[in-house]
Amino acid sequence: MPGFIDVSNMTALEIKRLGQMDDADPRDSDYSHRNLARRNPYGYRTQTAKVASEKYPVAWVWAAAVLATDANDGYVKETHNVYDPDGKFVNARRRNRDIMLDHLKHPQDFTPEVIARGQEAMNFLSSDITFRALKGKLTDFDQAVSKVLAVTDQFDTVGHRYEMAIVASLPASAARAQKRATADERVQFARGGLIGTVGNKVSANVEVLSAGFSQNYNCWFVKGITDQDQPVFFSYREGLAAGAHIAVQGTVKAHRDNLTQLNRVKVL
Repeated sequence: MPGFIDVSNMTALEIKRLGQMDDADPRDSDYSHRNLARRNPYGYRTQTAKVASEKYPVAWVWAAAVLATDANDGYVKETHNVYDPDGKFVNARRRNRDIMLDHLKHPQDFTPEVIARGQEAMNFLSSDITFRALKGKLTDFDQAVSKVLAVTDQFDTVGHRYEMAIVASLPASAARAQKRATADERVQFARGGLIGTVGNKVSANVEVLSAGFSQNYNCWFVKGITDQDQPVFFSYREGLAAGAHIAVQGTVKAHRDNLTQLNRVKVL
């Protein structure tokens, strides 16, 4: 019939161009899809919703960090799986930050004792930072800790995301710093004097005050004090637990800063 065209073999685009396709739904044609794509170069993907922030009192956050440290017996930065000697999966050590966030959703976990421990860690680090700032010995990590300590009211899980990641590690840092401070004080106020003379072979019963691993020298540097109140310092191939009492034998290498440095040490 005149005025009509056979469209049975035409594409949707060709029909559209002839003006004989209904415009009710613009998504029914390839043409309209291309127009929409030009208007939205990222396609039809929906945007990810913003994460809602949550706010927690400073005391809760520090207490939660203490509980996370207790759970891991220290600080775990990244979650990793643990296997037994036979290669069987035992458990996963979750990172402290995730454990901390879990506790923040259960404020009943924050007993007065835990709150006090969090406050103690915060106060110690604040005093330590202030002391070393006066001596001009702040590190990059100290600067990060300062940002955490500057939060005095509430932590925002979005606005303080960086600070909350840092605070998860701080109870363990505070514990190490307290041990170092105690060890340094005991060395400073020891009254037993120096041991022997340089080159002498000596033996002593030693309480280990601290032990730190040196990647540069691939050994442990141990600081201790003898049962005669004499501070000693030496390197050793294995780590020694602070508080352990050991018998050692070695050669006096040097005397410095009220310490006797021993060389070629054997633990008996």
